[in-house]
Amino acid sequence: MSKGKPTPKLMPKEELDVLLQEFSNLKAYSNAVRQQLEFTSSIIGDTLLSKASLIEIKARNGSGETLIPIGGGNYVRAQLQDVKSVVIGIGAGYSCEKSLDDALVEIDSRIKKGQEQANTVQGQYMQISSRLEQLQARIDQLYAQLEAAGQA
Repeated sequence: MSKGKPTPKLMPKEELDVLLQEFSNLKAYSNAVRQQLEFTSSIIGDTLLSKASLIEIKARNGSGETLIPIGGGNYVRAQLQDVKSVVIGIGAGYSCEKSLDDALVEIDSRIKKGQEQANTVQGQYMQISSRLEQLQARIDQLYAQLEAAGQA
């Protein structure tokens, strides 16, 4: 906005159209942000599960019976023998072998980054939700004005 020119005041119907468009755009963005938050939370959950599994393997000195997921909620029983390292994904379809301790450090780092990202996305979602509430209140107010004037 320039300092020299005042913003022209919109008629209630024009303002309503502008607000409805903004509301629609923000609602779509809100859904995308919510999906990103759900995805991030899912990744954090999976990573926490990996950490718990590695801690259990380490506590058993790398041996003992375990269940290995084979997809679709199905598992195979397996006997672990002298596990000293694990293969962890490093992104873009690549993996590398790391000691249990190094893998735990890497997983802790990923959990921390995931939680930071989730907090950032949660903050964005809360800002969007707040703006949607403000818009909804103003839209309701404008509808009431238009109805009272017989223009709705």
